[in-house]
Amino acid sequence: MKKKILLIFENSEIKHILDSETSNESLIIAGDKAIQEKITNLGYTCKLINDYSKNPKNEIDKAIEWIKKWPDKSVLNGKSFKDILVYDDLSIFWFLEHRFYLYRIQSLIPLIEQIKNMISIENPTEIFIKGNRDVYHIINRKYKNLFDNIQFISEEKNYNTISHKSYSGNRFLKLLALKFFRGLKTSKKEDTTEPILIITEMSNWRPIFDYEKKKIIHKDFMFHDIIKNLKSSNLPLRIIDYENNPKRLLKSNSLRKEREKAFDVTVEPWEKYITPEIIKKTKKFNHDLEILWEKLKKSDEFKKSLTYEDISLYDILQYDIELVLKNFKTYMSATFIETAKRILDIIKPSVILMHDEYGALQLSIIQEAKKRKIPTISIQHSANFESHLSYIHLKHHIQDEKNNLNFPIPQKICVWSEKSKESLINHGNFPENVPVITGDPRIDFLPNAVKQFTRENICQKLKIPIKNKIIVFATQPIKNLKEKELHTNSVFKSIKKFDNVFLLIKAHPLEDDLSFYKDIAKKFNVTNYSIQKFFNLYEILYISDVVIITQSTVGSEAMRMKKPVICLNMLGLHENEPILKSGIPFIVNSEPQLITAIQNCFKIETIYKKIIDGESFAEKEMGKADGQASKRIANLITELKQ
Repeated sequence: MKKKILLIFENSEIKHILDSETSNESLIIAGDKAIQEKITNLGYTCKLINDYSKNPKNEIDKAIEWIKKWPDKSVLNGKSFKDILVYDDLSIFWFLEHRFYLYRIQSLIPLIEQIKNMISIENPTEIFIKGNRDVYHIINRKYKNLFDNIQFISEEKNYNTISHKSYSGNRFLKLLALKFFRGLKTSKKEDTTEPILIITEMSNWRPIFDYEKKKIIHKDFMFHDIIKNLKSSNLPLRIIDYENNPKRLLKSNSLRKEREKAFDVTVEPWEKYITPEIIKKTKKFNHDLEILWEKLKKSDEFKKSLTYEDISLYDILQYDIELVLKNFKTYMSATFIETAKRILDIIKPSVILMHDEYGALQLSIIQEAKKRKIPTISIQHSANFESHLSYIHLKHHIQDEKNNLNFPIPQKICVWSEKSKESLINHGNFPENVPVITGDPRIDFLPNAVKQFTRENICQKLKIPIKNKIIVFATQPIKNLKEKELHTNSVFKSIKKFDNVFLLIKAHPLEDDLSFYKDIAKKFNVTNYSIQKFFNLYEILYISDVVIITQSTVGSEAMRMKKPVICLNMLGLHENEPILKSGIPFIVNSEPQLITAIQNCFKIETIYKKIIDGESFAEKEMGKADGQASKRIANLITELKQ
């Protein structure tokens, strides 16, 4: 008997398709929960494409394996992408890997595995696809001979790819103009001799409640207490600031002055060190990128490299790679490298401290500092080591004396815990002497602050009814918009099922558009909620009865404070997250599961073991909060300076 599968990935104009294309032998499969719900409301039975994930963790592992092995594959005249995209002995691939993976490979490889499993299980003879060109391409490439008919239609005008929110056209020119003017307004303070150089970002400057001064002040949430410790030892300091957000760039001059006053340290934008000579020198590199892309498009080696198992991905990924090569970070990559040289020439730092080691500017500085034998230190800022692409490296990709094109690593990485150290060594292949356990400097305030917390006081400040159950939804600036919409919709819809409940959304500090949440609240007529962006996280966790997360260290922080945690994973993209792998939180793959999980979390007496196990897990993952992390990092800097 013939079986026809209808794969529906677009939510619009589907009723007439279902009415005309569906028969008794048809199977309808939706791309996500929202589409499935709409199809069900139209009276049809429907499965999800995610139902065909045999092992979601294995699918993510395969995606990571693909992106890690791809830069070694030959793409042009026997050379790899890592080897041909080079400026001054530094491979630009390392600037771009995370972006390429996050926007495309992370979801594409699991999709291929789901399609393979679907066809193997269902054995269809006809396929109808609405709204996903990737699915059509994969099926048409690998399974065309199996089917009597493959149909594809789409309402899409702008297909979502890696270009999402990239800087191009007028937006690109605006960003360049803002950066140019930022570089003109700099400090007039005199230079210091062999200072400790700190690389930070404007986004790190946030309003934070100071529990000693009993008021909100602006602080660099990563470096403020470290700087305080270094200043107490009379060590000379300089700060280089990086920013790419146009809204923050407009405020950069006033914020620079504010930070200089708070730090009593010179704060300079990295753009200050860009010169006409650097622009002229790097212009040729950008021209060569255009020539390189034209050569790659004609290269059979390049096309062959873009395969997964026996499926060609060239037609899917060629546009994405073109955008990678033409985006702001690639365009400015040579400028980063040349500017890093000039920064070190002028400042002549004794030690360099940065809050990550995989950003373009940071990689450029690490590479140049290594040539000059200047010690470099980075600080852990994410708990997701085992699944964080930037902390996972093949052993032969870690830079050594023999190959400068491999990934440059700092001399030391300050980590939170023994677990973090082990993960960097075992999963990232970092040398054993690179990770140093210091604790997390961002929570040095916590031991004293938590003694001052009361539910009444915090609820009063937030204007939340004290008698209500409080559900905290900790958001992330998720790149996958479909996942973000699915999770947020499910949270708001679930809230309507409960009485005497208040939803407190803890927005991530890097989320600029909070109207996203307000619009969804309005759509579902939810009024018992509020959004907080910069209010102290730990006060919010203190009053919470349930904490809902997607992919966030907030989950571990909540466990540290003995709170029940729900992890949303409705697209199956986070199986490698340590907190999910622990099995301690309630893991939710659908909206009905979320409602049940919330109900279970309200029964504290029945989940007591989860609470205790969660606290133990958080301490192993994140280390102890003893208030001494900043002091340990300052001591490490002093040791390396000598």
